[in-house]
Amino acid sequence: MHVRDLGTHTILASVAFAAALVLTLVAEPDAATSTPRPTLERPSVVETTFKSVDATVAGQWDFPSQTHAPLVVLIPAAGAINRNGLPPGGSEDRGRGVYALLTEELVEHGFAVFRFDKPGTGKSGRGIYATERSNALEAYRRAVEHARVDTGRVFLLGHSYGTDTIAGIYSRYEEIQPPVGVVLVSNRASEVEITRVKAPTLIVVGERDPDDLYKYGKFAFEARESSADAKFETSLVSVPEADHALLVASDTTVGKQYAFDPRVTQAILDWLMNHRSGPVKAGR
Repeated sequence: MHVRDLGTHTILASVAFAAALVLTLVAEPDAATSTPRPTLERPSVVETTFKSVDATVAGQWDFPSQTHAPLVVLIPAAGAINRNGLPPGGSEDRGRGVYALLTEELVEHGFAVFRFDKPGTGKSGRGIYATERSNALEAYRRAVEHARVDTGRVFLLGHSYGTDTIAGIYSRYEEIQPPVGVVLVSNRASEVEITRVKAPTLIVVGERDPDDLYKYGKFAFEARESSADAKFETSLVSVPEADHALLVASDTTVGKQYAFDPRVTQAILDWLMNHRSGPVKAGR
């Protein structure tokens, strides 16, 4: 019995010593382990690539500071244009392009933005079979994949023939992720095509060209309003003395810089801010 008791006391003493050692280590941590880890800042710009038929297309997300941000996917005008809104050979200064300048405004107002270089421009490879529609659709597919995007608040924004690229195959975008709103700047979607857009829609046109004002402005607006299944709100903004592209030029130290007319930019921002919480049905 005595030996057995001695063994028990020995074990208890060992356990007590180990517990005291642990307490000492916890009370006096090593200086290296007590140094707080640096907070990793999330990048405001994230680059990516995606396939459009036979072309490898380069694009980027621009993010505001908050996570799960509403997303605007830019669908550019026709022609060889990079993500900034510049043609090949244009300045690579990211702040000088039409779409780069609009992106800055959108990000400042809390929106994430996705834009891309068309095949053969910027960092994108060339493609033989890639089309305006395949580029836009695959850009949209990639844009909504990022974890920092709120997929319940995704907007499509088309410029000039980019508006036709949206309206012409709108159901294909819905199959990927239904947009909660669509902005058609310098609209080129016809009266028939525009009724396919099953989301709240802003139409922005200039008043200088009668086709812009009536065919692609007022008549397109009326077609949506009178459609048998008109369920979604439509807004029309016509800009006095503005031409089709809705751009203005300013002189800078490196030449002319083009941007959207400030009235256009403000109309876009106002509409997006009013719709960022989710879908708005007609009559609301």
